[in-house]
Amino acid sequence: MKKKINKQKALVEKKKDLKKLSAINKINIQRFNKSGIKAIDQLAKLNPTKKIEFGKSGKIENKKKSKEKNFYSPTMLKKYLSCKHIIFNEKYEKELKLKRKPHSNIDQLRFDKGNIHEAKYFEKLKKKYSKVKDIKKLKNVDKFKETLNAMKQGYEIIYGGWLTDGKWSGEADFLEINKKNKSNFGDYFYEVIDTKNSKKIKGDHIYQTGVYYDLLKKSQGIPSENLYILLKDGTKQKVKLNEIYDVFNSHKEKYEQFLKSEVDKTKPEKCSFCTMCDWEEVCSKEWKEKRHINQTGGINRGNQKKRFINSGIDTIDKLAKLNSKTKIEGLRDEIKNKRIEQAKLQIEYEKTGEPISKIIEENLIVRKGFNLIPKPSKSDLFFDLESSTWVHDEKLEYLFGIYYEEDGKQKYQSFWADDKEEEKENLIKFFDFTKAHFKKHKDAKIYHYGNYEIQNLERLTSTYKVKHIEYDQYLRSSKFVNLLSICQDAIMISENSYSLKNIEKFYPFNRTGDVQKGEQSEEFYLEWVQTNNKKFKDQIIDYNKQDCYSTFKLREWLLEKKKETGTKFFEQVEENEDDGELMEHEKKIVKYQDKIKNSKLKNKKILNLLSDIIGFYVRENKPKWREFFDRRNLSDDELLDDRECIAKMKLVSSYKDPTPKKRSMIYKYAFPDQEYKLKKGTVVTIANNVDLERPDAAGTIEDLDQIKKIVILRKGISKNGLTLPNILSIGEKPPKHTRYDKLNENIYTYCDNILENKNDYKALTSLLNKFKPSIDGIKQGEKIIKTENFEEEIPSIVSRLKDSFVILQGPPGTGKTYHAANTIIELIKKKKRIAVTGNSHKVIHNLLDNIEYFADKKKIQFKGLKKVNENDEETYFNGKYEYIENAFKDQRFKDGLFDKSVLLFAGTKYHLANSYYHAEFDYLFVDEASQISLADIVALGIQTKNIVLIGDQQQLGQPTGGSHPGESGKSVLDYLLEDKETIDEDTGIFLNITYRLHPKINNFISPSFYEGRLLTHSNNKKRKINFIKGSPIISEGVHYIQMDHEDRTQTSDEEYQVISKIMKQLLASKFVDKDNKVRDLTIEDILIVSPYNAQVNYLKERLDKNSRVGTVDKFQGQESPICLISMTTSDIENLPRNKKFFFNRNRLNVAVSRAKCASIILFNPRLLDTAPADYEEMKMLNNFYKLQKYKIN
Repeated sequence: MKKKINKQKALVEKKKDLKKLSAINKINIQRFNKSGIKAIDQLAKLNPTKKIEFGKSGKIENKKKSKEKNFYSPTMLKKYLSCKHIIFNEKYEKELKLKRKPHSNIDQLRFDKGNIHEAKYFEKLKKKYSKVKDIKKLKNVDKFKETLNAMKQGYEIIYGGWLTDGKWSGEADFLEINKKNKSNFGDYFYEVIDTKNSKKIKGDHIYQTGVYYDLLKKSQGIPSENLYILLKDGTKQKVKLNEIYDVFNSHKEKYEQFLKSEVDKTKPEKCSFCTMCDWEEVCSKEWKEKRHINQTGGINRGNQKKRFINSGIDTIDKLAKLNSKTKIEGLRDEIKNKRIEQAKLQIEYEKTGEPISKIIEENLIVRKGFNLIPKPSKSDLFFDLESSTWVHDEKLEYLFGIYYEEDGKQKYQSFWADDKEEEKENLIKFFDFTKAHFKKHKDAKIYHYGNYEIQNLERLTSTYKVKHIEYDQYLRSSKFVNLLSICQDAIMISENSYSLKNIEKFYPFNRTGDVQKGEQSEEFYLEWVQTNNKKFKDQIIDYNKQDCYSTFKLREWLLEKKKETGTKFFEQVEENEDDGELMEHEKKIVKYQDKIKNSKLKNKKILNLLSDIIGFYVRENKPKWREFFDRRNLSDDELLDDRECIAKMKLVSSYKDPTPKKRSMIYKYAFPDQEYKLKKGTVVTIANNVDLERPDAAGTIEDLDQIKKIVILRKGISKNGLTLPNILSIGEKPPKHTRYDKLNENIYTYCDNILENKNDYKALTSLLNKFKPSIDGIKQGEKIIKTENFEEEIPSIVSRLKDSFVILQGPPGTGKTYHAANTIIELIKKKKRIAVTGNSHKVIHNLLDNIEYFADKKKIQFKGLKKVNENDEETYFNGKYEYIENAFKDQRFKDGLFDKSVLLFAGTKYHLANSYYHAEFDYLFVDEASQISLADIVALGIQTKNIVLIGDQQQLGQPTGGSHPGESGKSVLDYLLEDKETIDEDTGIFLNITYRLHPKINNFISPSFYEGRLLTHSNNKKRKINFIKGSPIISEGVHYIQMDHEDRTQTSDEEYQVISKIMKQLLASKFVDKDNKVRDLTIEDILIVSPYNAQVNYLKERLDKNSRVGTVDKFQGQESPICLISMTTSDIENLPRNKKFFFNRNRLNVAVSRAKCASIILFNPRLLDTAPADYEEMKMLNNFYKLQKYKIN
């Protein structure tokens, strides 16, 4: 194969000496010169994967520098945030004779790509600006002084500027002039630009550039508003300092304190950064010598290691000797005993030198381990992927390998890729090959080791929009068999890891060749790309073939072990059977994606978007179905951590329902503390049903008492007489694809309209194209709302929509539902037919309440219909008036369309997608549009002439679980607003006055979430609390109470104690409303919010029974004079869910903004002791750092 080289335009002038380029040191200049790269223009045109000789060692030489290390630098700050012990190793490197891990060719490649990226940008800037100063090329000068002089002389670009404040120092890539403000230097100031060969802004990018910003601010005397990061695609991304500075500055100050007094106290801790760290081998050696407990297999998951250490068990030897009856706080006995047994096996192996495997006896009677091994076929496939993260601009799955036997012969099939197009082709080839194989050998399976292969097949099929149907089929028919999960549940081994290389000790298999590990394969792949020498490619293919063959040999060994257990082979569950043919809904997906692909329409943007949207509901449900089947293999104890279940329930009583004609049983279960999302009315299944004779159905949740922890289930009497078991875990079964048939049909209808080049759905097309709203009397691009007389102007604007759409963004307390309802009544007055929907019946009912209020107030008569489910009381609308009728039969709605007095139709998306509504509405109002998907709006958009989106993208958003291509996974508001905090004045209506928030609360909310555009009504300040004497809270506003607890995950008694005390003080206080009326504060005036149901239940059990306690989700849309927020968790290690959930900006916004007068948040500052991974995470953390300024204890 010919070597592939990216053709790039020269961005630089000729004959520029390479020595003048900033980021190149002497060693690297020599390396480049040896390879014929002697000028900057040559470097800028260089393919990053071109082979550059390293010298004799083939590695980067770690030359000792004579000068002392500067610990007050961006580099050291980044290292500290990755792992504090790195600074210890850096400090004592010479004294303790510590040896760094040698750098690899991949490390050098990353470095070279960064140099080239920087060189290109420098050449681009030199073309743009005439006054450029290159500090990096200067020799034997004071570069700090040269940089300062360059700034004083007003150079437009300063390249490689050195900045210092006497302690901190750093070398910025670029300082760019900005003439919009004055500084110490004159009528201009400078901003920092840093080049990063990355697809997105990472946390360490911001910390590095933040140091430059601090130093620059001291030099020029004024702060700038932004930092800039130039990413690998050439885009110059802005970082707003007000969104990140609190967290940056706090971490910088903590680092300074650390350098003063804490460096010597650190100990090496195993973390996610270890494999990337220069000191990995140093720490690993220390752990082994000290026999650290982290050498025990499986113990580094979650906070298990910390729990043992807190109990004095800090070595593998102590763990092995631990009495199994000893309680370890925060650890279930099941987990504790597994770790004890694991430690014993490893120590025994150390003594004998013989690898030990032990069958896990308790898993022989459940659907785990050996019970999940299917009957072997002579034609089974054994599959492995090889990938490269760094060699190309994007991650590449460059090798698909399959080992199998056919006609008694060993065979190996590989598919090789050198670029993304070939990766896509190989994906297609893989599924074509396996599908053809399965046609010949129906009983064959695909064996793999670990989740990597399956996760990446899902990612690739979604990204390329090919073969995702076949992928779904393979999942449904259990074609994939993960031998890693089987191993982990079938046997314990005397290794500290279940990696394939470790487990090969237990069966006859000897590796050959130079490539022995995965990281080596990427090194060899780099050599292949750089040299085009086929020997490197051949060695990688041989390595992959050995991985596949080893997976085969492992399966054979497991089959031998299985014989010892007497367990049966796993048989396909009936509901999962698949004949290999496409289902009807899958055929339609393929049909329409082909139609779009072959379309000759010029508007490729909308075609690509529709192609992405098609199949949305299938993709969204895919993880739910996978998790549903995965739960079958989990124990009741393991399901306690699954929020989709209520696990380990114990039967209290059961009896036959005495109601005539109801052949059902009533079961009463008690359950332990846990997080769950199930609610009353949910139809549930036995989550981990292992009895093939027992149906999955567990009935319907008739009642659910969160405080007493009691579940009442109603279930029909089984034909075989089986009752529900004494110990039961329940979960919800994902919806079948037929639930989405109407929505999908509407999407196809719209696709046909577009493909036929018609324009029957102008509002929807305008929305998808992100056009400005078309409003009679307002030019597109002009400011939409001119006054703050919203009650008159908003209905007027909406009534003048011309087959278009408009967004009504309503921050907390601005009355978005109020204004939407007022607008709807004004439209009804004009005999317009309205459809109302939202993400839940609760949301719809709230809007309907307001609509009825305005109808009564304005004496407008009309009829409305609300779709209900006959047997679900939560779907019924119980209005104060009689305008709106509950109906459950379709015929009533069809009749309503012929009744001119029926002007309002309300229901969820499933109802409004009915074909009899096609093009029937003048307006579709979508409330809480931030929780409505783009696919939903396409499905509903064909029913209406105009669309009104009501919501706030800064509050709770759309939860998505699937992997979706392009922008198809976004909510409609996120799609339209593109990460903007507030809507542009020419795009929609921003309700800019909050009637709820006290000015002191809004002083936090407005700049943190709404770019300072949210204002407070003058009356808000009049509301106040007369706090009793001695109360720690003495004024309105936001208050932070610092907590100091340990090992709290989802419940905290310490936070309950504080809340209980505050509640007593508040209930003895007085509330003064905006009309200066004074009354006692009551329990109804206080909302108590927590992220976790477990803490909600813990508080409910202990506080007054009338206390208003709930999660953020429960209270969105509600308000009260006081809001108490219990964040519960002690630190990052104890987080039961990921950081993006816990620190989510939208959730914090909703929680704090429930309060009219005082919002009081309790959290442990150790939660903030974490380095954010990216810009988004940093913005989330920044708000919590801001809250620390409101500390009252």
